[in-house]
Amino acid sequence: MAQFTCEICGAEFEQKSLYERHMLTSHPKQAVSAADIEKALKGIEFPKTRSELVDALSDDEQEVYDIVRQLPDQEYRDAAEVARAFGELRTHEDVPHNQPSKTGGQRAMQAPSAARFASLFDGISFPATREQLINHAYRNASKQEIQLLKQFSDHHYHSMADITHELKQVN
Repeated sequence: MAQFTCEICGAEFEQKSLYERHMLTSHPKQAVSAADIEKALKGIEFPKTRSELVDALSDDEQEVYDIVRQLPDQEYRDAAEVARAFGELRTHEDVPHNQPSKTGGQRAMQAPSAARFASLFDGISFPATREQLINHAYRNASKQEIQLLKQFSDHHYHSMADITHELKQVN
């Protein structure tokens, strides 16, 4: 009789090492995305320094907390600036300083942001289909946002990272 059962797919294993390898290869943990960081920072008033952001994060955001602690020690004007600093940290490249969060480009003002979409799906249970996404966001989304959601591929979305990726594809 199997001692270890995968909570995700139900596969059973007699050895813990086989179960752990299955979890790492079949169900790898999603890396934290910029959208996840923006969602964790939802409701936080800016400007904030790195240490103020760390203090403002809740205990259940451990991965985001660890990332924010690694960001440059500076004052951040908004969640987009934090996400940009995260991108620089992740890629080890400096991003040009004329990014939309600093220049307020017209396209950036019109296009829905990952943070906005993260707020639309606050509290949703993953995995979710396109129809479940639309139904969840319907009462808070604009007509333009609903139209974008209708352009999403018809498959299961397992995290905000999947939604952010799809948003980039259709936008």
